[in-house]
Amino acid sequence: MCGGMKTAQFKETKMPGQRISANCYSVASMTPPVPSVHSLSLPAKSTSPPRSQVRALVRDLAGMLTQQMFFWGCDAQHSGGNLLVRLGGMRLAREQQCGEGSSRYRFAWQDGTVELHSFCAGWYPRATESGVIFIRARERFFDCAGATPLTPGHYEAGRFRFANAEEMLVLCRPLLSWLLDYERQVAAATPPGYRARCFATYRQHGHSKPWLPPAEARAWLAGFLESPDSTRRAKKLLRERHQNFRERSPRTSGSKAIIP
Repeated sequence: MCGGMKTAQFKETKMPGQRISANCYSVASMTPPVPSVHSLSLPAKSTSPPRSQVRALVRDLAGMLTQQMFFWGCDAQHSGGNLLVRLGGMRLAREQQCGEGSSRYRFAWQDGTVELHSFCAGWYPRATESGVIFIRARERFFDCAGATPLTPGHYEAGRFRFANAEEMLVLCRPLLSWLLDYERQVAAATPPGYRARCFATYRQHGHSKPWLPPAEARAWLAGFLESPDSTRRAKKLLRERHQNFRERSPRTSGSKAIIP
Protein backbone atom coordinates (compact mmCIF):
# COMPACT_ATOMS: atom_id res chain seq x y z
CA MET A 1 0.00 0.00 0.00
CA CYS A 2 2.90 2.32 0.76
CA GLY A 3 5.48 0.98 -1.71
CA GLY A 4 6.70 3.58 -4.22
CA MET A 5 4.32 6.16 -2.84
CA LYS A 6 5.43 9.51 -1.46
CA THR A 7 4.38 9.76 2.15
CA ALA A 8 4.43 12.43 4.82
CA GLN A 9 5.71 10.84 8.01
CA PHE A 10 5.34 12.33 11.47
CA LYS A 11 6.99 11.09 14.63
CA GLU A 12 4.41 9.06 16.51
CA THR A 13 4.45 8.05 20.15
CA LYS A 14 2.56 5.17 21.67
CA MET A 15 -0.31 6.24 23.92
CA PRO A 16 0.04 4.76 27.43
CA GLY A 17 -1.71 1.40 27.64
CA GLN A 18 -2.59 1.28 23.95
CA ARG A 19 -1.95 -1.26 21.21
CA ILE A 20 -3.48 -0.99 17.65
CA SER A 21 -3.77 -2.73 13.99
CA ALA A 22 -5.08 -2.39 10.30
CA ASN A 23 -6.49 -3.27 6.85
CA CYS A 24 -9.13 -2.10 4.46
CA TYR A 25 -12.69 -3.36 4.79
CA SER A 26 -15.65 -1.98 2.88
CA VAL A 27 -18.21 -0.21 5.01
CA ALA A 28 -21.87 0.01 4.02
CA SER A 29 -22.97 3.49 3.03
CA MET A 30 -25.32 5.36 5.30
CA THR A 31 -27.56 8.35 4.74
CA PRO A 32 -27.86 11.29 4.69
CA PRO A 33 -24.88 12.16 2.46
CA VAL A 34 -22.55 14.93 3.54
CA PRO A 35 -21.90 17.61 0.90
CA SER A 36 -18.39 18.56 -0.18
CA VAL A 37 -16.90 21.57 1.57
CA HIS A 38 -16.39 23.08 -1.87
CA SER A 39 -20.15 23.04 -2.53
CA LEU A 40 -21.17 24.56 0.79
CA SER A 41 -22.00 28.22 1.17
CA LEU A 42 -20.06 29.57 4.12
CA PRO A 43 -21.49 32.56 6.03
CA ALA A 44 -20.78 35.96 4.56
CA LYS A 45 -17.89 37.83 6.14
CA SER A 46 -20.24 40.38 7.62
CA THR A 47 -22.04 37.74 9.74
CA SER A 48 -19.27 35.22 10.45
CA PRO A 49 -16.92 35.50 13.44
CA PRO A 50 -13.45 37.04 13.01
CA ARG A 51 -10.91 34.74 11.40
CA SER A 52 -8.80 34.79 14.57
CA GLN A 53 -11.79 33.40 16.49
CA VAL A 54 -12.34 30.68 13.90
CA ARG A 55 -8.68 29.62 14.12
CA ALA A 56 -8.99 29.56 17.91
CA LEU A 57 -12.02 27.25 17.66
CA VAL A 58 -10.01 24.87 15.47
CA ARG A 59 -7.31 24.83 18.17
CA ASP A 60 -9.97 24.06 20.78
CA LEU A 61 -11.17 21.12 18.69
CA ALA A 62 -7.60 19.86 18.40
CA GLY A 63 -7.24 19.97 22.19
CA MET A 64 -10.47 18.01 22.54
CA LEU A 65 -9.33 15.30 20.10
CA THR A 66 -5.94 14.97 21.81
CA GLN A 67 -7.70 14.21 25.10
CA GLN A 68 -10.32 12.03 23.41
CA MET A 69 -7.69 9.73 21.92
CA PHE A 70 -6.60 8.79 25.44
CA PHE A 71 -10.25 8.04 26.29
CA TRP A 72 -10.50 5.66 23.31
CA GLY A 73 -7.48 3.81 24.67
CA CYS A 74 -9.31 3.42 27.99
CA ASP A 75 -12.43 2.20 26.16
CA ALA A 76 -10.45 -0.49 24.33
CA GLN A 77 -9.33 -1.88 27.71
CA HIS A 78 -12.68 -1.62 29.49
CA SER A 79 -13.17 -4.35 32.09
CA GLY A 80 -16.54 -5.28 30.60
CA GLY A 81 -15.08 -5.77 27.13
CA ASN A 82 -13.76 -3.50 24.41
CA LEU A 83 -16.23 -0.59 24.27
CA LEU A 84 -15.15 0.41 20.77
CA VAL A 85 -16.29 -2.99 19.52
CA ARG A 86 -19.36 -3.19 21.77
CA LEU A 87 -20.56 0.17 20.41
CA GLY A 88 -20.32 -0.86 16.77
CA GLY A 89 -16.67 -0.52 15.76
CA MET A 90 -15.01 -2.99 13.41
CA ARG A 91 -11.57 -3.94 14.72
CA LEU A 92 -9.11 -4.47 11.88
CA ALA A 93 -6.22 -6.92 11.68
CA ARG A 94 -2.78 -5.46 12.37
CA GLU A 95 -0.55 -4.61 9.41
CA GLN A 96 3.22 -4.56 9.81
CA GLN A 97 3.57 -1.35 7.82
CA CYS A 98 1.55 0.52 10.44
CA GLY A 99 4.28 -0.04 13.02
CA GLU A 100 3.46 0.33 16.70
CA GLY A 101 0.25 1.73 18.00
CA SER A 102 -3.25 0.55 18.71
CA SER A 103 -5.62 -1.50 16.58
CA ARG A 104 -7.62 0.33 13.93
CA TYR A 105 -11.37 0.67 14.43
CA ARG A 106 -13.90 1.64 11.79
CA PHE A 107 -17.43 2.94 12.11
CA ALA A 108 -19.88 3.66 9.28
CA TRP A 109 -21.09 7.24 9.60
CA GLN A 110 -22.87 9.75 7.33
CA ASP A 111 -22.09 8.12 3.99
CA GLY A 112 -18.48 7.62 4.97
CA THR A 113 -16.12 5.95 7.43
CA VAL A 114 -14.73 7.05 10.78
CA GLU A 115 -11.41 5.36 11.52
CA LEU A 116 -9.60 5.51 14.87
CA HIS A 117 -5.99 4.68 15.67
CA SER A 118 -3.69 5.84 18.46
CA PHE A 119 -1.75 7.92 15.88
CA CYS A 120 -4.71 9.53 14.12
CA ALA A 121 -8.47 9.74 13.73
CA GLY A 122 -10.42 10.69 10.65
CA TRP A 123 -13.64 10.71 8.66
CA TYR A 124 -13.36 9.57 5.03
CA PRO A 125 -16.29 10.27 2.68
CA ARG A 126 -17.59 7.83 0.09
CA ALA A 127 -19.06 10.37 -2.31
CA THR A 128 -17.58 13.81 -1.60
CA GLU A 129 -14.18 15.25 -2.38
CA SER A 130 -12.86 16.05 1.06
CA GLY A 131 -12.66 14.37 4.42
CA VAL A 132 -10.61 15.17 7.49
CA ILE A 133 -7.86 13.54 9.53
CA PHE A 134 -6.51 14.56 12.94
CA ILE A 135 -2.86 13.60 13.50
CA ARG A 136 -2.00 13.38 17.19
CA ALA A 137 1.75 13.98 16.78
CA ARG A 138 0.97 17.31 15.10
CA GLU A 139 -2.12 18.11 17.20
CA ARG A 140 -3.70 19.33 13.98
CA PHE A 141 -6.51 18.62 11.51
CA PHE A 142 -5.80 18.15 7.81
CA ASP A 143 -8.07 18.23 4.77
CA CYS A 144 -7.77 14.76 3.27
CA ALA A 145 -9.00 13.55 -0.12
CA GLY A 146 -10.13 10.01 -0.91
CA ALA A 147 -12.42 7.36 0.55
CA THR A 148 -9.74 4.91 1.72
CA PRO A 149 -8.40 5.63 5.23
CA LEU A 150 -4.74 6.60 5.37
CA THR A 151 -2.20 4.18 6.83
CA PRO A 152 -1.38 5.44 10.36
CA GLY A 153 2.12 6.87 10.48
CA HIS A 154 2.50 6.77 6.66
CA TYR A 155 0.44 9.61 5.23
CA GLU A 156 0.28 9.95 1.45
CA ALA A 157 1.29 13.54 0.79
CA GLY A 158 -0.74 13.73 -2.42
CA ARG A 159 -3.98 13.27 -0.50
CA PHE A 160 -3.51 16.31 1.73
CA ARG A 161 -5.04 19.65 0.84
CA PHE A 162 -4.70 22.99 2.55
CA ALA A 163 -8.06 24.12 3.92
CA ASN A 164 -8.40 27.43 5.70
CA ALA A 165 -9.88 27.60 9.21
CA GLU A 166 -13.42 28.31 8.00
CA GLU A 167 -13.37 25.31 5.68
CA MET A 168 -11.84 23.12 8.38
CA LEU A 169 -14.77 23.79 10.72
CA VAL A 170 -17.06 22.45 7.98
CA LEU A 171 -14.85 19.44 7.20
CA CYS A 172 -14.67 18.45 10.87
CA ARG A 173 -18.42 18.24 11.38
CA PRO A 174 -18.99 14.57 10.41
CA LEU A 175 -16.17 13.39 12.68
CA LEU A 176 -17.35 15.61 15.54
CA SER A 177 -21.01 14.61 15.20
CA TRP A 178 -19.93 10.96 15.34
CA LEU A 179 -17.84 11.72 18.44
CA LEU A 180 -20.78 13.33 20.24
CA ASP A 181 -23.02 10.37 19.39
CA TYR A 182 -20.31 7.93 20.55
CA GLU A 183 -19.79 9.74 23.87
CA ARG A 184 -23.51 9.69 24.55
CA GLN A 185 -23.50 5.93 23.93
CA VAL A 186 -20.56 5.53 26.31
CA ALA A 187 -22.42 7.46 29.00
CA ALA A 188 -25.45 5.17 28.56
CA ALA A 189 -23.41 1.93 28.47
CA THR A 190 -21.12 2.52 31.46
CA PRO A 191 -21.63 3.15 35.19
CA PRO A 192 -21.84 6.79 36.33
CA GLY A 193 -18.42 8.34 36.66
CA TYR A 194 -16.63 6.08 34.16
CA ARG A 195 -15.55 8.86 31.80
CA ALA A 196 -14.70 11.12 34.74
CA ARG A 197 -12.29 8.42 35.97
CA CYS A 198 -10.72 8.27 32.50
CA PHE A 199 -10.26 12.04 32.72
CA ALA A 200 -8.68 11.80 36.19
CA THR A 201 -6.25 9.16 34.90
CA TYR A 202 -5.38 11.32 31.90
CA ARG A 203 -4.59 14.28 34.14
CA GLN A 204 -2.08 12.19 36.06
CA HIS A 205 0.09 11.59 33.00
CA GLY A 206 3.08 13.91 32.93
CA HIS A 207 2.73 14.92 29.26
CA SER A 208 -1.05 15.17 29.14
CA LYS A 209 -2.87 18.34 28.14
CA PRO A 210 -6.21 18.15 29.97
CA TRP A 211 -9.11 19.80 28.18
CA LEU A 212 -12.64 20.30 29.53
CA PRO A 213 -13.99 17.60 31.89
CA PRO A 214 -16.17 15.01 30.07
CA ALA A 215 -19.65 16.35 30.90
CA GLU A 216 -18.63 19.91 30.06
CA ALA A 217 -16.85 18.72 26.92
CA ARG A 218 -20.03 17.01 25.65
CA ALA A 219 -22.07 20.15 26.32
CA TRP A 220 -19.46 22.32 24.59
CA LEU A 221 -19.35 20.04 21.55
CA ALA A 222 -23.15 19.92 21.28
CA GLY A 223 -23.23 23.71 21.39
CA PHE A 224 -20.51 23.97 18.77
CA LEU A 225 -22.32 21.64 16.37
CA GLU A 226 -25.56 23.58 16.83
CA SER A 227 -24.10 27.08 16.59
CA PRO A 228 -20.35 27.39 16.01
CA ASP A 229 -20.56 31.18 15.60
CA SER A 230 -21.75 31.61 19.20
CA THR A 231 -19.50 28.98 20.80
CA ARG A 232 -17.26 30.27 23.56
CA ARG A 233 -13.58 29.40 23.63
CA ALA A 234 -12.85 26.31 25.71
CA LYS A 235 -9.70 28.06 26.91
CA LYS A 236 -11.80 30.82 28.47
CA LEU A 237 -14.13 28.30 30.09
CA LEU A 238 -11.14 26.50 31.60
CA ARG A 239 -9.74 29.79 32.91
CA GLU A 240 -13.08 30.66 34.51
CA ARG A 241 -13.35 27.17 35.98
CA HIS A 242 -9.93 27.44 37.61
CA GLN A 243 -10.71 30.92 38.90
CA ASN A 244 -13.97 29.74 40.47
CA PHE A 245 -12.15 26.80 42.06
CA ARG A 246 -9.56 29.12 43.61
CA GLU A 247 -12.27 31.41 44.93
CA ARG A 248 -14.14 28.51 46.56
CA SER A 249 -11.01 26.91 48.04
CA PRO A 250 -9.91 28.07 51.52
CA ARG A 251 -6.71 30.06 51.48
CA THR A 252 -3.91 28.68 53.57
CA SER A 253 -1.16 30.30 55.60
CA GLY A 254 1.32 27.75 56.89
CA SER A 255 -0.75 24.81 58.07
CA LYS A 256 -3.87 26.79 59.02
CA ALA A 257 -6.78 27.50 56.74
CA ILE A 258 -7.94 31.11 56.61
CA ILE A 259 -11.68 31.23 56.18
CA PRO A 260 -12.77 34.59 54.72
